[in-house]
Amino acid sequence: MPQDSTEETRKPVDKFTDGRVHVSIWENSGVKGAFRTATFQLRYKDQHDEWQTGHSFGSSDLKHLESAGREAHKRIENWHQANKAKNQNPRSNAA
Repeated sequence: MPQDSTEETRKPVDKFTDGRVHVSIWENSGVKGAFRTATFQLRYKDQHDEWQTGHSFGSSDLKHLESAGREAHKRIENWHQANKAKNQNPRSNAA
C-alpha cells in the first residue's frame, strides 16, 4: 500500500471485489524490476449508512477473502508470466 505522500496519489493497476472484500493490485519497482502486490479491505456500511473500511474479517467474510486471495494470486501470476515471456522475446515488443 502507498506509504509516502508522493505514492498516495498512485492508483492500483487492477481492482475487483468478492462479496464485501475489495482487492487492489499494485505495481511496484524493486532492484530486480517490477513486481505486484495485493491489498485486501472489508467494505461495509455502518449504522449511519456511511461506508467504512476494515481489515478484520468475520467467519462469513473469510470465504470471500479466500476466494479473493486465489483470484489475486491468479492475476498476479498471469501478469508475471506475460511479463516474463515479453522479456524473453524482445522482438515481439518491437512495433
